[in-house]
Amino acid sequence: MPSTQSASSGSEADAIKYGLMDEKKRKRMQSNRESAKRSRMKQQKKMEDLVDEKAMLLRELKKNSASYSGRERGWHSLESENNLLIAEKMCLAKRLDKFNSLIVNLGLVENNTPKSPELIMLNTSLLPQCSLSQPPPEGFGLNSVSGRGF
Repeated sequence: MPSTQSASSGSEADAIKYGLMDEKKRKRMQSNRESAKRSRMKQQKKMEDLVDEKAMLLRELKKNSASYSGRERGWHSLESENNLLIAEKMCLAKRLDKFNSLIVNLGLVENNTPKSPELIMLNTSLLPQCSLSQPPPEGFGLNSVSGRGF
């Protein structure tokens, strides 16, 4: 009967061997479950961080949009004011040219030296008037950045 004993001891060895394999397999499966759980938690944390970052970026975008709109309005206001000042400068330059022509035509300048102020008695009704209610000179505003030609 030694063969049955060897067969039974072989079965026991197989059982122990398979038991050890089952134990290794069970530990590996448990380790895999824990790793998958850590991976899911890491992914969930990353998703929450992205959602928080998106919300923060949307708030920042809204704030920057409001700031940009205010600055754009201010820029348009400055552009309009600048265009008015340019128109006034052009009008005043024309008026100065007419003054100079009038002074020369009246003979109030000798050798590019004006006569004394007491001698210059000008009728101001003869002088050109400059008013901002007048339309701007031709070609004015063609070079403006906005293209609206204020």
